[in-house]
This record gives sequence, structure tokens and C-alpha cells, in this order.
Amino acid sequence: MKPWFLIAFSLIVLGMALSYRKKHRLHIEHKHEVHYDLFVWFLIGSFATYFLQSTVGLNTVFAVGLVGFTGSFTRNIEYQMKSAAHWPIAIYCGAFVGMTQLPYGYIFIFLSTILTAVFYTFSHHYFHGIGGKLGTLAFMGVLYAYVIYKLFLPW
Repeated sequence: MKPWFLIAFSLIVLGMALSYRKKHRLHIEHKHEVHYDLFVWFLIGSFATYFLQSTVGLNTVFAVGLVGFTGSFTRNIEYQMKSAAHWPIAIYCGAFVGMTQLPYGYIFIFLSTILTAVFYTFSHHYFHGIGGKLGTLAFMGVLYAYVIYKLFLPW
């Protein structure tokens, strides 16, 4: 593996560990509360975007915009779950994961999306005041999935 890649990988991990935290801006009421239904919305956003760009042939940015625009209407769904207000965020972040142009297919998109959803779930306390946090989380999910894919899944 190239040394520049390991340095960049280490800097991303260090940046996430040392990021600024504000407790009064938590998205979810309890620090350790996990809403598992968000994982489904992450998957919907990523698979829809990847499908639109790889199978239908839409431009990547247009596919993300279409999925994000459509996902914004889930906020209006009357549902009694605490995480319902976060569904558009999860869809849009998943759409960023689906932007990847790597030729590994839906298994890679699934792994990237699950990792991104885990990063989002455990780091929604962080990255306040930082623009592009959803894109950053999606990048980290794709990067970690790429490393796992290359190191542990040789097929």
C-alpha cells in the first residue's frame, strides 16, 4: 500500500477523533440513542442514486439532486417515529454514497452505505459548524469500504 494513502487515511481518522463537539446541539435527545430505521433510508438514497447513474445513465449530480429532492418530501410524512425528521438527511447522505463511480457494484455500495450510516449515527454530535458534513461522512464510508474491499475481500 502507498505511504501517502496511509497518511491520508490516518489524518481522516485523527480529524474525526479530534473534531469539535457541542452537546447542546444534539440531533437526537439521548447521546447513545440509535435509530435503526435510518439505516434503511441511507440504503434507499444510495441505491437509488447508484441505480439512476449506472443503469439509467443519468448524470451523477443530476441523480443526486433528484434523489435528494424526492427524499425531502419524506419530512411531510406523518409518522410517529422520533427519527422521522432525520429521514431526508439520511437519504441525502446515502445519495452522496451512491455517487461513487467505482466498478464494484451493489455489494460495495451496500458496504459503503452501512459504514456511512454507522459514522453518521455515532458522530452526529460532531462536525457542527463544518460545511459538507454529509459529504465528508459519505467520503469516509466509501474510503473505509474501499480499504476493507481491497484488504479483506480479494474477489
